[in-house]
Amino acid sequence: DPDNVAFCVLATDEEDEGDIALQIHFTLIQAFCCENDIDIVRVNDVAKLAAIVGPSEDSGEPRDLHCILITV
Repeated sequence: DPDNVAFCVLATDEEDEGDIALQIHFTLIQAFCCENDIDIVRVNDVAKLAAIVGPSEDSGEPRDLHCILITV
């Protein structure tokens, strides 16, 4: 529900720049955010973001943190 989203965090590394599928994914997410007036924060270090957010509570393994929606 876009009304409950405060902002979106998009994270990439230099190695992700060549991943066409990920770039298309980002384009679609950005379009959704723009259409719904959701602010986007871009960060360029997925590993640092993963360290801040921490491992998954269920499995203890790192999560895919290329896109995070922060809800109200």
